[in-house]
Amino acid sequence: MPDLSVVLPCYNEANGIERILQRFAELDSSVAYELILVDNGSTDGTQQTLRDLLPRYPFARSVTVTVNRGYGHGILMGLQAATGLYFAWSHADLQTDPADVFRAYETLRSAANPDRTLVKGRRYGRGLGEQIITWGMQSLAALILRTRLHEINAQPKVFHRSLMDECPRPPSDFNLDLYVMYRAVRRGWAILSIPVRFPPRVYGHSHWASSWQSRIRTILKSIRYMAQLALEAT
Repeated sequence: MPDLSVVLPCYNEANGIERILQRFAELDSSVAYELILVDNGSTDGTQQTLRDLLPRYPFARSVTVTVNRGYGHGILMGLQAATGLYFAWSHADLQTDPADVFRAYETLRSAANPDRTLVKGRRYGRGLGEQIITWGMQSLAALILRTRLHEINAQPKVFHRSLMDECPRPPSDFNLDLYVMYRAVRRGWAILSIPVRFPPRVYGHSHWASSWQSRIRTILKSIRYMAQLALEAT
């Protein structure tokens, strides 16, 4: 059993997968880990790229989702296949350095109670517009859920695998981050953050922020989901 299972959902990331694998291979980590790359219903040859590259990287394997059912679903399929004592997920587009996963894990292992702690990223290097959206979502979470949740969608996220047992109805979309953080706080877990640089994308494109219209749709969907969680808590 590895100490850590790292899940990266990949949706049409064929051009960047080799660089991701190379970056993990470069890291001088003493952690026994497995890297699980989830082909999340890609249509750009991601599956063939994984098939060609993975034999060179014994620390990595793949999970295939034939039809994309959402970002969260891809992560959940990866977690179902994970064998580590601790779970992590992050981006597959190199906006978050793979080294951040291991920094977060070391922070977790140094926590007062690592088995009841979630460590996550706290982004810097972002544009003002993105920061305003983040601040707005934090404020809405505090208002609707009566729970302080900072940088909800910042990666990586690292935690003991038992947290998923306390998340009985995870959503299959981008609200997975919100749900897991909310459940962790409500169940008494500590939340710690590490600073992570968040540069422009090297590969791929955002599937939620490709236009202001798509951003607004995403924000409205998150608000509806927060309201649903609040009702379930009453």
